[in-house]
Amino acid sequence: MNYATDIFSNIREPKLFFYNAMIKGYSQNGHHYKALQMYSLMRSRSVSCDSFTFPVVLRSVSSLNEIQTGKELHGVVMKMGLYSKLILQTALIDMYCSCGSTDSARFIFDRILERDVICWNTMIAGYVKCGEFIKARGLFDRSPSRNVSSWNTLVDMYCKTGDIEIARQFFDEMPEKDIITWNAMLSGYAKIGECESARKLFDQMVKRNVVSWNVLITCYVHNRRFLEALDLFRMMQVSDVKPNEVTVVSVIPACAHLGALELGKWIHGYINRNHIKMDVYVNTSLIDMYGKCGSVEEAIGVFDNAKVKDTFLFNTMIEVLAMHGIAEVAFRIFMCMRREGLKPNEVTFIGLLKACSHVGMVDTGLKYFEMMREEFGLTPKVEHFGCMVDLLGRAGHLQEAYELITKMPMEPHPVVWGSLLGACKIHGNVELAEEVALRLVELEPQSCGNYVLLSNIYSKAGRFNEAVQLRKMMKEKGVKKQPGCSSIEVNHVVSEFFAGDRAHPKCKEIYEQLEKMVKRLKAEGYEPCISSSLHDMDMNEKEQTLVHHSEKLAVAFGLISTENRTPIRIAKNLRVCDDCHIFMKMVSKYYDRQMVIRDCSRFHHFSNGSCSCSDYW
Repeated sequence: MNYATDIFSNIREPKLFFYNAMIKGYSQNGHHYKALQMYSLMRSRSVSCDSFTFPVVLRSVSSLNEIQTGKELHGVVMKMGLYSKLILQTALIDMYCSCGSTDSARFIFDRILERDVICWNTMIAGYVKCGEFIKARGLFDRSPSRNVSSWNTLVDMYCKTGDIEIARQFFDEMPEKDIITWNAMLSGYAKIGECESARKLFDQMVKRNVVSWNVLITCYVHNRRFLEALDLFRMMQVSDVKPNEVTVVSVIPACAHLGALELGKWIHGYINRNHIKMDVYVNTSLIDMYGKCGSVEEAIGVFDNAKVKDTFLFNTMIEVLAMHGIAEVAFRIFMCMRREGLKPNEVTFIGLLKACSHVGMVDTGLKYFEMMREEFGLTPKVEHFGCMVDLLGRAGHLQEAYELITKMPMEPHPVVWGSLLGACKIHGNVELAEEVALRLVELEPQSCGNYVLLSNIYSKAGRFNEAVQLRKMMKEKGVKKQPGCSSIEVNHVVSEFFAGDRAHPKCKEIYEQLEKMVKRLKAEGYEPCISSSLHDMDMNEKEQTLVHHSEKLAVAFGLISTENRTPIRIAKNLRVCDDCHIFMKMVSKYYDRQMVIRDCSRFHHFSNGSCSCSDYW
């Protein structure tokens, strides 16, 4: 448009054609204010409009929701004697509907003597756009002729309202379908999380475009079926459809959740090789992915190279640094954010408070907690109180944490009480743990984590009878323990392991390797931490239960599947237990491997017998 504008400005007396071309160019490229300015310039120079001018100008009015300008244009059309033209009447209907005035649109529609199918479709789509679904259906039933667009509008409407069965009925009744029809139905299934139905429909499609692939990949990601999402992305690459920025923004979180760093790097390279637009959404997704895959350096690299940095990008960088326990750098990024003139929001302070919590900086955390209220006028939400309880509790200030919960201006969320219960386990405060657990059981009677944590606290304190009784209570109430799951990526393939898992093709080799590891580490002083195990199990059972934890299986697989000194990266859905933490430190020392393990709360970087958390987690 810059070149077009330069040429236009050098034409001494532009004719109507040139003005129409410029207005259309601005409108098509999303420069709607400039389109209206060009129309005003045209009028000021007494250049007469025609029936090609107004539909484009009205489209820009619709995009800007400028109903008053639309009414003025309506008046001009009437004065110029162009109102009888169906193309202009249809454009006015669309404008009024887009601006939320369906009554004005219907007034025009009812007075058109000869309507074509486009006119009918515009009015029906207008009702749908404004949420007047009953009127849309009534008009659809009255329409004398319908085309694919007519049917698509109704299918899309019912999909968006969640009436998937009615949408499917219309879909099946359609005499012909186009790619928009299939994608609308696909989106309907994706919206309600029906992955199987969406996949079945996808497989029936003769032709697919990038939207089709994006919808299905996003559906799997939103339903936490990350491996299947990555499989789809691989299938897409060998198809004749090229991924776009929406695709990569959808698939990058799958890599992040699985800790699939190598595949994430490959996707980053794919973005660069194929010149996919590196907008703020793509950069934010990449920073999040690298952070969750344990590569802070790569995350900082993306952050530093981002041409546009908004609040979301800064927040993501702070969150990444927080979960890796790199608090000082997180604070520097926050200062940079303020220098850039960006106003921090509630999410910013959640990241800062988490950073303080992971390194035990109580005074700094209190400073940020006050800052958000006093300096930025932000009201702390339950998440901020949760961070403060976690910060105080980890540092041993259990009574202060408890008092903070009792003074919260809102009802404490179970996560807040859960943070305090976790702190009770760290510091062995059984009495407070019992009180907190009682509240949690009332709030979340079916949450296994609360029972298990209190049971472990009892076992660690030597109160095995209470631990056994608690486990029995879980069984009687039908509370099922969430299984630990660890994932590891080797040669671009992600493998998942559960505790005691024997489903992997290399099961025999994995267990043989694990047996050798335990034997060697015991010779170096390793003693399984069985203090949290139940009293009614013999020593051998307790050891076997600990040895077969999912992260140990993943590490054993990593050792037999990668070259010496290759870093091992694992993602786990639950908190790393005390025994596994000790075990991993020794593996890093005696097997000369750097290991990065992400659990549900933070990252652990193991190297040469020590962990980045300094045993503070």
